[in-house]
Amino acid sequence: MGNKLSIVILTKDTKNLLQDLLDSIRKDRSLVPFISEIIVVDNASADGTKEMVATGFPFVTYVQNEINMGFARAVNRGAGEARGDYLLFLNSDTILIEGEFVKIIEFMDRNQDVAVCGPQLVYPDMKPQRSAAFVPSFLTEIVPSGLLAILSPTGHRPAGRPSGGDVSGMDVDSVIGAAMFVRRSDFESLGGLDERYFFFLEETDFCVRAWKADRRVVLMPDASVVHLQGRTVRKSWIAGRIEYNISLSKFIRKHHSGLYYMAFAVVRFLKALAVALVLPLALGGEKTRMKHRYHVMLVMWYLKGCPDTGGLRKGRNA
Repeated sequence: MGNKLSIVILTKDTKNLLQDLLDSIRKDRSLVPFISEIIVVDNASADGTKEMVATGFPFVTYVQNEINMGFARAVNRGAGEARGDYLLFLNSDTILIEGEFVKIIEFMDRNQDVAVCGPQLVYPDMKPQRSAAFVPSFLTEIVPSGLLAILSPTGHRPAGRPSGGDVSGMDVDSVIGAAMFVRRSDFESLGGLDERYFFFLEETDFCVRAWKADRRVVLMPDASVVHLQGRTVRKSWIAGRIEYNISLSKFIRKHHSGLYYMAFAVVRFLKALAVALVLPLALGGEKTRMKHRYHVMLVMWYLKGCPDTGGLRKGRNA
C-alpha cells in the first residue's frame, strides 16, 4: 500500500502557507499507510522555502525550478518524480483535514472508470467554496454566473450521476485545481497537463480531455479540504486576471473552430470595453478603481492581438 499515493505540491514564495500544509499532511495519520512520497515543486521562490523544507520536513522530496515555470510545467515535473498509483496535486494554500482524503482513495479504488476526483473545498470556518467549474463557452459568457450557479450550484454535468454509480461522487465538467486527485495511468495516457497554459484552466483542459477519452471527472462533496482561496495570487490580482484571459484564449482556440474563437473573443472584448467605459461613472473605492484598471488593461490586451505577455509571466518571476 505504500506506493498508493504521491502528493505533489506547487509553491511560489508561500513559505508559511506551505509549512502549514506540510504540517497538516504530517498530522493526518490516516494517510501514512498509503503515501509513497511528498514532492514539493518550487517555482523559484526567494523567501527561504528551500531552507524551511530542509529543516522542518526532511522526508519531503524538494524540486527547485530556477525560474517560474508556471503551474502545468511544474505539475508535470513533479508527476515525473512520482511513483504512486494516484497523484494528489495540491496548491500550497490548502490544508488537509484528517481522514478526508482516505475517502477519495477508497472511492477511486471502487470506481476504476474515474480519472479525476476533487474534494469539497472549504474556507477555514468550514463554509463550502465552489469546487467544480463549467467549461468556458458562449453559454458561460452570455448567461450571468449567478444564474448558472442557481441552475447548477456545483457545476455538475447535466446528466448528473450515471445510473448505478457510486452515490458518494458527483460527475462534474471540471474540478478546481487547488486540490486534484488523479489516477496516474490516466495522467500518463492523456499526456499530463498542457504546458501551453502558464496558469489557469490547465486543470479544466485536462478534465475535458478525460471526458473525451470516456473517463469520468468526479466531485466528492463529503471529502473536504481547507482552501485559503486567493492567498497565492492576491498580491498581483490584475496580472492574474490578465493571465486568466491568456489561458482562456488558448483554451477556446484549442477546443473550438476559428470562427467560434473569433465570435467568443468579440463578445469578451465588448464586455470589457463596456465596463471600462461605464465603471468610471460609478461611485466606489479602491476595489472599484482596481477593477477599472483591469478592464482598461484587458481592452488594451485585446487591441494588441492577445499576446502571451502582460500577465503573471511578466519578468518571469511573477
